[in-house]
Amino acid sequence: MLAAWYKVRANQGCAGIDGETIADFEHRLLSNLALLRDEVLYETYRPRPLLLVRIQKKSGTGLRSLAIPSVRDRVLQTAVALVLMPLFEAEFEECSYAYRPGRSVAMAVQRVERLRDQGFTWVVDADIHSFFDEIDHEHLLNEVEKLVADAGILRLLRLWLAADVVDGKRRFHLKKGVPQGSPVSPLLANLYLDRLDEAMLDNDQRLVRFADDFLILCRKKQGADRALKFTAEVLAALRLHLNPEKTRIVDFRHGFRFLGVEFVRSLAIKAKYPAAQPLYLDPRTLADIPVEPGGAAREVKSDDTPEGPQGEMALAFARAGIEAEDFPDRSEQVLPPPTAEQDKSLPGDFDPRLRTLYVLEHGYVLGKESERFVLRKRGVVVLRVPAIKVDQIMVFGNAQLTTQAMHFCLQKKIPVYLLSGAGRFYGVVDGFSTESVLIQRDQFNRAEDPRFCVSLAREFIRGKIANCRVVLQRYARNRALPALGEAGQRLRYILGNLDGTDTLDGLRGHEGAAARCYFSALARSLDPDWRFSGRNRQPPLDPVNALLSYGYTLLYYNIYSFIRVRGLNPHVGFLHPLRAGHPALVSDMMEEFRAIIVDAVVLNLVLNRRLAPGDFTPPEPSGKGCLLDDRARRLFIRTVEKKMNAPITHPVSGQRLDYRRCLEYQVMRLAAVIQGREQRYQAMIVR
Repeated sequence: MLAAWYKVRANQGCAGIDGETIADFEHRLLSNLALLRDEVLYETYRPRPLLLVRIQKKSGTGLRSLAIPSVRDRVLQTAVALVLMPLFEAEFEECSYAYRPGRSVAMAVQRVERLRDQGFTWVVDADIHSFFDEIDHEHLLNEVEKLVADAGILRLLRLWLAADVVDGKRRFHLKKGVPQGSPVSPLLANLYLDRLDEAMLDNDQRLVRFADDFLILCRKKQGADRALKFTAEVLAALRLHLNPEKTRIVDFRHGFRFLGVEFVRSLAIKAKYPAAQPLYLDPRTLADIPVEPGGAAREVKSDDTPEGPQGEMALAFARAGIEAEDFPDRSEQVLPPPTAEQDKSLPGDFDPRLRTLYVLEHGYVLGKESERFVLRKRGVVVLRVPAIKVDQIMVFGNAQLTTQAMHFCLQKKIPVYLLSGAGRFYGVVDGFSTESVLIQRDQFNRAEDPRFCVSLAREFIRGKIANCRVVLQRYARNRALPALGEAGQRLRYILGNLDGTDTLDGLRGHEGAAARCYFSALARSLDPDWRFSGRNRQPPLDPVNALLSYGYTLLYYNIYSFIRVRGLNPHVGFLHPLRAGHPALVSDMMEEFRAIIVDAVVLNLVLNRRLAPGDFTPPEPSGKGCLLDDRARRLFIRTVEKKMNAPITHPVSGQRLDYRRCLEYQVMRLAAVIQGREQRYQAMIVR
């Protein structure tokens, strides 16, 4: 509730029916929050009537009604939204872009452009008649109850939906609709329309929805006619209907307007929108928030702030001071889309994410139903995931894929990686494509040029050693571990010798010396309980090596995917020799990222005792290596994923990216060097 108060105060909304302002509530803040909390706990809380106000529409024609809750009710509603958002967000579909963490108008517009370029040139431009006013309470609460079991939360939602509204001297009771101006309205409205999203996805429709404003893109006019009819049927089941005056079928040749953007043929004339800044807030840590956090207040936007989306929901919430960043993200950092300045050198298909479906349990069967992946165990559905949300699949141990799922992955170019339960890489199921034959021809020719190979190999090794040194220096400073500092100085000396080495064997010798120095220093610095005496593998013989091997495997498949997407052959490298069954280029590209991603995560978990030696199964005489138990494996994967999504300023480009996007950026730069579009490759070396 304290976190909710800071958000309400930052929005600087007006007083409600009781006349209490933000300043009035803050005057006795802790007392007011305690009283509000007790009313909820003892079920004596009753919301105050909503104040109905009318504001001029942007178009200048007519008025729009907003129902404003009191300050105390806005605080409680915001607190509920903070807790419910991660739960609801897990159910929302990829095609929905409004009032969700890490999503924006720009992303929705980009989706429309991508579909247009893929040949979906006929558009159902749809408008729901009086969407807010027509939401059915019974249907909405049924959807909420599928996700929320807590009786107290459900009671609050029912009270808010059935609130009284005061309009001058008139007072009436809400029987349907969601009040525009309420902090929980965006969440409830998105949940109500999630049924529409799911139906469209199951019917193989290309939907792009921003709140109640949405498009359906089709390849042909007949498909658009069918999509319009199907949409009307789905909305009728939701007790909604289309506005015939504002719903039409159009194509890109004649043009249309969506979210303030004019689409005409291949042009998209965009307005400038404020960038969404998603907030990470774990509800479990609300009690730790200080009484007065820095920068809680937000500057009031000036009158010349660029206009945003034009839908009913978007405008209503903007007027009420509710924005997309008012809703927290889940447990992992999500970066906002890059600005135009940041993204000017990136291709249109440059994606900040590589979304992975992990299948970790023995006995799981991954199948496909319509446009969804379905995970079952002993015939019981464990998980359903829209296929559009999956870029790659990792299958560990004795799990299975149905033939239908396999065919679908091959058709959609979704690679499936097969690993043992311990994380040993077996292979990848991937489709054969001849689209990249030209860049691969250049790659083969470059691999035959010794000078080119030495130049690239030197940079790969420079990145590896320099980043190992950065990791050692950080922990030497923070943990007072002198062995790490000494090793850092030795690595600095080895780095100085790289430029004078002009053979691959010489470079590999420097790499080997640096690796021995690096792991020897780690062995002298870690607690003896970890039994780490240096790097060993196939199989790993101690917990630290088990974590390193597992992490390198996760890093491996991420780089493999980006190499394949960019059209390069993963088996033709420049540092590692070509041999059967070894993707040498993946090994090349991994070098500069091993320490700053995997090693950093392993040291964090080990030195901070987030994992203990008891979380591992010791190696067996039969030849099995040291294995992670289920808890350790899940924690490690979550931590690596969080690291992949963590923001960093790329040292070469200066762009604000996440680590996974840095992987893709480096692969893209390597492809440019191979094709002769850039002179030299620069490793990513962090500071």
